Amino acid sequence: MFYGLGQKTQTGLRHNECMNRPPPSRLKLGDNLNGTIVNSIGGRRFSVQCKGIPDGWKAELHSRRPETIRLGSLGTFWIAKISPLQGAILLHDGDFGRLQISDAMRERYLKALRALLADGDMSGDEIADARSMVLRIEKKDQADWLSVWRVFGEPDTGTVKLLTAALESLRSSRKENPDDFSKLRADLIEKHGGTIQLAIAKLQR
Repeated sequence: MFYGLGQKTQTGLRHNECMNRPPPSRLKLGDNLNGTIVNSIGGRRFSVQCKGIPDGWKAELHSRRPETIRLGSLGTFWIAKISPLQGAILLHDGDFGRLQISDAMRERYLKALRALLADGDMSGDEIADARSMVLRIEKKDQADWLSVWRVFGEPDTGTVKLLTAALESLRSSRKENPDDFSKLRADLIEKHGGTIQLAIAKLQR
């Protein structure tokens, strides 16, 4: 695609405007927002007009019950994603994603995280459960992902990706390069041990 001088300038200005948008410091994942359904974007996606977001930002609802959505209706939704660069907020309805951690999963999570910090061997299931905890934060596709995010101290996206990569390396090492397992676990504990200890403390409450 070729741009004229004016098009390049306008594109650059729009990019700079996006880069200069301040993040909504008062908003975080899980917060409720009241809004009006403006129109359907397609499928289960709807644009929403919200007063509680920064000027120039847009809010989009991904509904689990699109058949119940009516244009022009008011609703209360919760924040599932904040994208400062794009000036966008993703909203969800219902409780899927922010359900409390079940007692059964709490025990599995605790067992996995304690094993990560211990000196002994880790089972494949323990590594899988620890990895599952972090993956559900990254993918936002499980019923309790928001609760798990809070257990880990509400980490930012970069921290989540680093922890995911470290656990993936640990999983691969156990299968393919067991001699490297201890070093990889030591590195993980050095970088993320505080986060893991915080999660254990919160899960025990």
